[in-house]
Amino acid sequence: MPKRRARKTRVAMIGAGGMANTVHYPSLASFGDVEIAAICDLDEARLNATADRYAVERRYTDYREMVEDIAPDAVYAIGQPHIMYDIWTWCLTQGLNLCIEKPMGLTIHQARALAHLAEQHECLTQVSFQRRTCPMVAMLREKCLERGPIVHAVCEFYKCNLEPLLGARDHMMDDGVHAIDTLRWMCGGEVIGVESIVKRVGVPDLNFIMATLHFDNGATGLMVNSWSSGRRIFRVEMHAPGICAEAEHEGKGTLYADGDTKGVEYDTREAAGSDEFFIYAGFQAKNREFIDAVKSGHEPPSCFADAVKTMEVAEVILAQALLEGR
Repeated sequence: MPKRRARKTRVAMIGAGGMANTVHYPSLASFGDVEIAAICDLDEARLNATADRYAVERRYTDYREMVEDIAPDAVYAIGQPHIMYDIWTWCLTQGLNLCIEKPMGLTIHQARALAHLAEQHECLTQVSFQRRTCPMVAMLREKCLERGPIVHAVCEFYKCNLEPLLGARDHMMDDGVHAIDTLRWMCGGEVIGVESIVKRVGVPDLNFIMATLHFDNGATGLMVNSWSSGRRIFRVEMHAPGICAEAEHEGKGTLYADGDTKGVEYDTREAAGSDEFFIYAGFQAKNREFIDAVKSGHEPPSCFADAVKTMEVAEVILAQALLEGR
């Protein structure tokens, strides 16, 4: 008898904006075992352009109608959290497996509500914290762990933007959560203590955030986020006994060991085997984690239950600033 072909995982997409088109659609389209079954967006021009690009016939402006018609294995709902939150909660109450972009809501209340709904309705979930899955940085972390546990790690996230951030998100929820989550991944364990300093540099909102995170496994993490710097940088360090790595996710990384000051240099594109941003920046691998979770029935590493811990650390830092009158 002929071998039966495995059924593809059918995904329904809510959102056809810039972030979705830059990293999520190309990631899913690169998987031979995934079908983009339908797309929904209120902007019909954007909807049709995306659907044409990926040869998707089923097109909707009502996500409820799409879900009812398609009965997907999973839903991607990619967009601004203040717009998407009610969509996310609806998907979870329908028992749908759900992937979203960071942040996981705008408040700890929203994050905990999402995690609760996911557990209550037994949904497999993911927040796209893709810096955990950058191929080069993941490889460097593994090389450090071969020598022993991470002693301390650093995550620096800088931008040159001295304009007030006056939208629904603040700097912490816009970018700071990425640094916190990356530190949690690098250090491992659970955060048991936080010390922080925040400032306003030339703007009315907090745009400088520095925090030390203490982990229950003895590791220490340092985050430094500033939107008043001279250029965009996302840089990490990982230190284990007798070895350390320094890396920019979208550039170069260097591994040093046993006192060597020259080190071994790596290139993020070479490590990923691709010049495609969605691959070397970690989005393809993060999406692969979610699809594999849906196929296996097991939660991926960045599920809502884990991502809510990142949000809790973010809220502690903001609470400390408020208590200090900052």
